[in-house]
Amino acid sequence: MLRRFLCLSSLLILFPQIIKTTTVYKCGTRNQEILNNVTVTIENCTTSRCSLKRNSTMHIQIKFKPEFDVKDLITEVYGIALNIPIPLLGVDNKSVCNNLFEENGTKRKCPVLKGSAYVYKDEIYITEAYPKFKVDIHWSLKDPISRNIVTCFEAPAKIID
Repeated sequence: MLRRFLCLSSLLILFPQIIKTTTVYKCGTRNQEILNNVTVTIENCTTSRCSLKRNSTMHIQIKFKPEFDVKDLITEVYGIALNIPIPLLGVDNKSVCNNLFEENGTKRKCPVLKGSAYVYKDEIYITEAYPKFKVDIHWSLKDPISRNIVTCFEAPAKIID
């Protein structure tokens, strides 16, 4: 009985984490190879293709550990539809440094240090100008000078009303 209770308690504690995590893929693998070394949470997205509602704000959280020190970080964010990259307005080429946190929730600024865990939080307004269609979202965090990529993932999505 105690064993069942402990097992059930463990599931209840872990279950919210399972629900929140979004499945993302390594960049350039055409949604074939799951990315395991980065945790991504896209609000209200637990399916294999995220629904992004037009005229709404989508919240995203990316937990990552850089493999090298970086003084500054920017985003590279675009949708890929019919093999054509489409920039996401207001998010592409944006500084990450004002939206960084340590794992414990403490606000953080750049630089980011090799091996330390960080959480990047941001939001995207899904404008009505985006057509309703299926798209793969490409999202990378990179050094603006060297263009070295700190982390990169792709997530299947669809723009809906």
